[in-house]
Amino acid sequence: LLVLDISSIKGFPFVGSATGNSVTNSSIFPYFDYNVQRNVTTAVGQSAFLHCRVEQLGDKAVSWIRKRDLHILTAGVLTYTSDQRFQVIRPEKSENWTLLIKFPQQRDSGIYECQVNTEPKMSLAFWLNVV
Repeated sequence: LLVLDISSIKGFPFVGSATGNSVTNSSIFPYFDYNVQRNVTTAVGQSAFLHCRVEQLGDKAVSWIRKRDLHILTAGVLTYTSDQRFQVIRPEKSENWTLLIKFPQQRDSGIYECQVNTEPKMSLAFWLNVV
């Protein structure tokens, strides 16, 4: 019987199988880096940046959602709103998915969600306060 403590393995959680003394990953799951600022305050007219970092994304997609009206703002690198103030910034091969809100107004204050299309869906909430 082989007992593995997988909680200390980089990239946990994952589903794996043990064969002898080796572990093979059968499925790697994305996970959020929680070491990001999730409560952002900016002044009216000063660009706001919401930084979402997703590790081990694989073939999954990241979307930004405005919670007050459940509007999909971005999916992948594409923008799904006619409001040109919203844009996603993602450097090539980066884990960072930054929502840029140009010229924010007080009405833009609220909760924004960074979502990953896993099953079940993963999401991380960000609070924007425009003063």
